[in-house]
This record gives sequence, structure tokens and C-alpha cells, in this order.
Amino acid sequence: MSGEGYALLAAFAFALSTVFTRQFAVGSRGRPPVRPEVGVLVSLSTDLVLFGSLATAELRRGAGAQLTWQSALLFMVGAVVASMLGRNLAYVSVQQAGAGRSTAIRLCNTLFAAAVGWVWLHDLPRPWQVVGALLITTGLWLVVTEREGWVEGASWMGVATAVGAAAAFALGDTARRAALHVTPSPPLGAFVGVCAALPAQLLYLRPWRWPREFLRHVWRPDVLGSGFFNTVALLLLFFAFQRTPVANAAALYNLQVLLVIVLGRWMLRGEDPGGGRLVLGSVLAVVGAGLVLWG
Repeated sequence: MSGEGYALLAAFAFALSTVFTRQFAVGSRGRPPVRPEVGVLVSLSTDLVLFGSLATAELRRGAGAQLTWQSALLFMVGAVVASMLGRNLAYVSVQQAGAGRSTAIRLCNTLFAAAVGWVWLHDLPRPWQVVGALLITTGLWLVVTEREGWVEGASWMGVATAVGAAAAFALGDTARRAALHVTPSPPLGAFVGVCAALPAQLLYLRPWRWPREFLRHVWRPDVLGSGFFNTVALLLLFFAFQRTPVANAAALYNLQVLLVIVLGRWMLRGEDPGGGRLVLGSVLAVVGAGLVLWG
């Protein structure tokens, strides 16, 4: 399969993960809501199992010889910032602002990543990147000003946490890409990273102090579905990056926001409202992100 095909599958898997996150976070279909942090714990645990298995195969092929303490540190920092901090903020934003709105706002991740590159490389943005940044800004303004389903306090908190998640993902992904230049093994890097992110999440949550009935939430289908599809999406994205330029894969992966809106209408059944401004703003933000990436 081509890299573009893997990127589209990753977008679909991320969209499913986001919709399942919305389901458990708001207590869809009469079930009690689950804390977003619990979903992150399950997601990181799924990462550990899958990427641990893949890393074992990589080590047998000798990939461990390329792992240095510098790349290991970058993998761990990237995972704690993106996989732990970023996911916690993203899951909270899905709960408070809605799946579609949260995913659209997080497209500003493209701007944060580009800004890091501009500062790092001391390179001025090109004309099409400026146009893309303006489209993203316009699109996100439409998304934020969508009033359908808006709850003043919670929604603004959701917007803030979505922006924080975007910044965390941009910083974490930058650290991971730097590490992959030294140790070009995404599964090994992901496994090293989650070995730092999962203990950090456990210390943050202290699940050993949870009541027994609360632990049962970990095994709910919507919680497990969110974690499983998030891990599958990351794996598919790794395959995409190996087969096509990062800009192409990232642009196609950003289509997840439109898939979230479509899947949300079907799977959430009115529990994730959003009207025409959400759709139009998301389309503009996706186009703008593509221009920033390809500009």
C-alpha cells in the first residue's frame, strides 16, 4: 500500500478514537462518564503492548545498535510531552468542547510545528504558507464561534485545552523527528517513549487508590476502542511516513476532522452538536494546513 493510503487509514482510525473518546467522556447512551485521564492510561497501555511487540522484532534485526542515549532521551521527552501531556489535554478538550470542534482546533498544531521549524532553521515562511496560516486562522475562528451546542464555561476551557494539546503534539513530534534522524526505527522509538510516558501517567493518576467500581471503567468497550484505534492510527502513520513525504502524510491525516464530523453524526446521535460553521471552518483549516505543509 502507498504512503498516502496508510495516511488516510490513519485519519480514519484517529477519527474513530476521537468519537469513542467523546462517548466515554460524556457518558453516551446512558452510561456513566469516565474521566478522560483513564482513557489516556488505556491508550498508553495499548501503545506499550503493540509497540513493545514491534520493537522486539526491531531489536532482533539489530536496530538497538543505533539507539544512543541522546535519541532515547528525545524519544522519551517527545512521548511525555505529546503522548502523555498532549493526549490528556486532547481528551479533556473532546469532553468539554466536542469531538469535531476539538479536532478542528487542534489543526493549529500545523502552525505550531511550522513555527518551531521557522525559529529552528531561521527561515522565513513562504507566501503559500502565509496564505495557509490565514486560512487556518479563519477556519478556527468559524469553528470557535459556532454556537450550536456551545456551553460558555466548558466550551472555552475545551478550546484552551485543545490549543494546549496542539502545542504539545507539535513539540513532542519535533523531538521524535530529531530522534529518528539518529535512530531510524519508529517502533523502537515509540516503545522507548511509552516506557517513559506510561509511568508518568500512572504517577499522575495513582490508579491504585481508585475504588473497585471505578477500575471497571477501564474495560468498557468505548474506553478500549478509543485506546485501540489511537494506537493503530499511530502505527499506520509511521508506515505512511516511511513511504511518502511527511507533508503529504500529515495533510491527508488532517482529514480526520471531517471524518470525526461524519462519524459523530452517526455514532454519537446528537450528543456532539455542530452546524455549518463547524464544517466550513474545518474545511478551511484542513486546506490551510495543507498549504502550510506543502508551501
